[in-house]
Amino acid sequence: MDNEPNVSFIEAALRANRELSELLHIKGLDVSHHQSFEVGAGGDRSAGIDLEAEQIFIKHLLPFGEIISEESGVIENPSSSVRIVLDPIDGSDNLLSHLPYYGTSIAYFENEICTKAMITNLANGDVFIKDENGLRQGKIGKNEFSLVTNNSFSKVGIFERSYCSYVAHEKLLIAHIKYRSPGAFALSLAYAHDVSFVLYEGAMRSYDVEAGLFMCEDLHSFYEGNIFLVSKDKEIFDKIKSLFISN
Repeated sequence: MDNEPNVSFIEAALRANRELSELLHIKGLDVSHHQSFEVGAGGDRSAGIDLEAEQIFIKHLLPFGEIISEESGVIENPSSSVRIVLDPIDGSDNLLSHLPYYGTSIAYFENEICTKAMITNLANGDVFIKDENGLRQGKIGKNEFSLVTNNSFSKVGIFERSYCSYVAHEKLLIAHIKYRSPGAFALSLAYAHDVSFVLYEGAMRSYDVEAGLFMCEDLHSFYEGNIFLVSKDKEIFDKIKSLFISN
């Protein structure tokens, strides 16, 4: 466990992500990682890789506080008031299908306020960190991070779970708004400063959104019913919001 006195939460989270990345890209997946287990706390059936990834994060992060994980639910730490919301694999189906868009999501709460977050793209090594030093981006295995800035040349947005909403798809199609639906909501929120917008329709689970919402606090956001929208571009934001807002 990372209970060394000089190891910060961010460093422990980076260590966990590096260990998981090594498992995926050096050791590789085996048959047990594809095995399907019981439905986890988040409502989805857990795969073997979900459970092994969770154990890696528990080893590194439990000394810092109670963990609320998509797979096992609450893992207690009675000695700490800190709450850590964890999705050990965001986009498990993508990972198991060899689609390179999957990662991890960690949100750190003190006194019910999120003060630190990390989202990692395990497919390409992108790491997003937000804490008292702002929102920064780097790579797994490297110690260099730079502040995230808005991409002024975005061509497409992201609409997660678009396959569940023909009506929403039609609205965007008629409005000539281009999007992709990559299938990892937390990871998509981490890229919100790069793409035109991130749109989601459906019930939002804390495992999927807590870290991403913290990273998107400076962007325009809208949440009504089952529709969630965030964008760095006020014009695009207003245009999409007008398609869904209640009259």
